[in-house]
Amino acid sequence: MWICHCNPFTDKDVKKALETPDVPNTLACVYKACSGGKNPNCGSCLCAVRDMIVDHQSAIGVQKIKEDLPELAPPQLLAE
Repeated sequence: MWICHCNPFTDKDVKKALETPDVPNTLACVYKACSGGKNPNCGSCLCAVRDMIVDHQSAIGVQKIKEDLPELAPPQLLAE
């Protein structure tokens, strides 16, 4: 799906930028990574980019919690 029409890039470009370790997950950095270093023109795409960043960070947070969370109870205790 097209995210920006002024400096054309898609949601796939945003996802790729978010998964690139050397691109900080800030609106400005992600936008510049997707647009080839250009600045926004009309700005109508910025909300969509911001929402994708928030969703990405939330998914990372949930995954981190799952990895760090110890098992609450061994399976054999639940069966008794």
